[in-house]
Amino acid sequence: MKGFVPLREDAEKRGKLIKAASDRHASPDEACKLIRNFGQAEIKMIKYVETNASKCGIPPQISDQLKNGHKNTEKMQTQVCNVAQQQQQRGPVGPSLSEVLGSSAALPEATVAKKGGSTFDTLNGNVLSR
Repeated sequence: MKGFVPLREDAEKRGKLIKAASDRHASPDEACKLIRNFGQAEIKMIKYVETNASKCGIPPQISDQLKNGHKNTEKMQTQVCNVAQQQQQRGPVGPSLSEVLGSSAALPEATVAKKGGSTFDTLNGNVLSR
């Protein structure tokens, strides 16, 4: 089991990297690479368990659990990497409409309305005060 612990710790570390990337909304391309690395760490654990199961007394359920977890990782990897590939095919995002027109994307400042207006105010002032 001494050989399994470092493999498990490596997989846990890579899993935490995926979680951190998810929390900061990383790009699909970065997420694809992280998930691929995690999948490789899972494969190493599976191979170790299959090779050393009888020698170390590892129950067969452990191998099954690892394989099922890896299937889920492969599904997630396929989905995320497909999105990353689609974004690469689209090319870089072009300039926005405001950049093309040379205008600001910021909202205009609101003007402070005069206080003390009445119901009879129009665009040209108060009708009754003329």
